[in-house]
Order: sequence, then structure tokens, then C-alpha cells
Amino acid sequence: MTRDTTQAPALGLDQVLAEAGLDALLVARDANQRFLEGFTGTECYLLASPRGRWLIADPRYSEQAALECRTAGTVNHRDPFPPYAEVIATLAREHGLGRIGFEKATLTYGQYEAIAEELGKQESTRFLPTEGLVERLRQVKTTSEIETLRAACRIADRALEATLEVIREGMSELELARNLDHQLVQAGAEGVSFPSIVAFGAHASQPHAVPGPKPLQPGDLVLIDYGALHQGYHSDTSRTLVFGRTTPRQREAYAAVLAAQLKGIAAIRPGIQGREVDAASRDHLVGAGFPEFNHGVGHGVGLEIHEMPLMNRKSEEPLQAGMVITVEPGVYLPGWGGIRIEDTVLVSERGPECLTHFPKDTLIEI
Repeated sequence: MTRDTTQAPALGLDQVLAEAGLDALLVARDANQRFLEGFTGTECYLLASPRGRWLIADPRYSEQAALECRTAGTVNHRDPFPPYAEVIATLAREHGLGRIGFEKATLTYGQYEAIAEELGKQESTRFLPTEGLVERLRQVKTTSEIETLRAACRIADRALEATLEVIREGMSELELARNLDHQLVQAGAEGVSFPSIVAFGAHASQPHAVPGPKPLQPGDLVLIDYGALHQGYHSDTSRTLVFGRTTPRQREAYAAVLAAQLKGIAAIRPGIQGREVDAASRDHLVGAGFPEFNHGVGHGVGLEIHEMPLMNRKSEEPLQAGMVITVEPGVYLPGWGGIRIEDTVLVSERGPECLTHFPKDTLIEI
């Protein structure tokens, strides 16, 4: 399933607004503004309607907005211009926008209060909370988006390969993480998808461990969770390795996690629910005698590192061809360590396709 990269976001949003009974949507989420208009700035508001689109921008972003926005006109706010709430109310009045939705998960209460007060001066206008309207449009990627994600994954693979060439005994988690961040940029990334996770030994039992001063010692598990940011799109990979010689327990746990991940990936197809993919991985690990991982098996990835669809025990939304998701089961044993294996995967009619390719078939000794 593909979508035209310039026209479909506009047409799709118009349809969503009609189905929701809205005349317009006030878009405050940066990623949604980028998706709809190509705008990469921050601290702005996009008022999107079938009758027109307007980016209410701080004057510092005026030139950037004029260069990047596909269709939206730029309207300034902030001194010497009127406040953003007043600008939004004026546009609503001038263009007859009676029912305006807002992103309740993004707009702060202070922003809501200011805008609602101005809109409230117009009896015919209502300001209504919405959830996930644009995010749902973002779930199925265009051909162009998929190629950008492929490129991000290639960059990530190269960066990890280069990073492992410099690993040495005694280096800290933080040192290795910063080296990885540097290698991502050297490989072509514009930045990191999220703060890189590097955890040694027992510290790896924390799924979101923060790299610290812990030194690398022979026999340590080395859990790395990282991604490349490329043209606004994120990759996401986890690999677990061992510094030195592996132990039977490490190999046993790794084999169980790998088998669980492969079962999860194999379950991916259009129409399957996220909870079924989660169960395929989770049930295998439990059957192998390991505890359940305390997170969902995966998530959507794209303009944000965590986006729809969700992939957990309660996820009932069917997957669709063109979605890009992660599959990342893990084993976490406090006092011993943790193992997680994660890939970025394209949902396809032809079957699941891993976009990340760093080797994982065996527990690598480094």
C-alpha cells in the first residue's frame, strides 16, 4: 500500500476531519506538522482545514516556514504581532471555522486555556479535544518514507560495526555510547533517534538503562539499543553481545530471546493484531522458562521513535501493509543482566522484511 507523498496527507486529513465532524484541526505536535506540511521547526501551530492551512509561527521561523511548507501560508504571532490565541481566533472567524479540534495529548493546559478563551468570544466556535487523528494517517508509510527508513537502518548498521572496532576493557558505558553517537553521524545520520542505551553486565537487566561510569569487564553482557535519525525518520535496533567468552547461561538466554524474536517477526502479516505478535514472542520465552518481559514486544516507528501502532498484550488494531514496526523481546534478570534483540521491520503483503541487518544469529563475542 502506497500513498502519494505530496497530496495524500492533505486529502487524508480532510477525510478524517469530515468523519470527526470538524471544520479544522489545530496541530501542535511537531512530527504531525512535518508530516502534513514538511515543516521542521518547533514552537508553531498549524491550523489545518479543507478551506486552507495556516502556520502560526514565531517570526524566527517565518523564512523557514515559507521555504518548507507545502501549502500552508505563514501567519506571525508574538510581539510585535498579536498573541497566538488571538491569531487563531481571527483565522477561525475569517474562514468560518466553527468546530476546531485540538490535539489533547500535545497542547498544554496553558495553551488550551488561552486559545479557548479567545475562541469563546465567538458564539459559533467550539474548541474540541481529539486524539490520534494525524497519527493514524502516519501509520502506513509511503514508498518514499519506507526508502528513507531503509537508509536510516543502513546507517545504523554501519555505525554499530564501526563502534565495535574500538571497544576495549575498562571503557565506560557512557564512553561507548558517545562513541556510538559519533559513529552514527560519521555514517550519515543527522543525529540519534533517541539517547543511546549502553549497559554492561548486571546493569543490562534495566530495559531503559542510562549509560554511566560502569567499566567494561571480561564476560560482561553488552546491551546496546540505538537508532539513526535520517531526514527526520528514526531507525531502532537492539543487539546484545558479550565482551570475551560467553557462558552456557548467556548462550541459553540469548537463544531463547532470538527464537522469541523470530517467532514474533514470523507472525507479522497484514490483518494480524499487535497483541498476537506480542503473544508469539512472549509465550515462547515463558515456555522456555524465562520471565515475561515487562514491555510490549514493539511499536511503530517513523517520524517519531515511538508511534502507532502499539504492539502489546492489549493491542487489537490490525497491522497493515506499509507499517514499519519494531520487534524487541527481552530477558531481564536482576543481578545477572539482560538480553534484548530488536529489529525495525516492514509489514508487507510479501511477508515481514527486516530493515536492520546487523548480525544476530549467534551471541557474538567481542
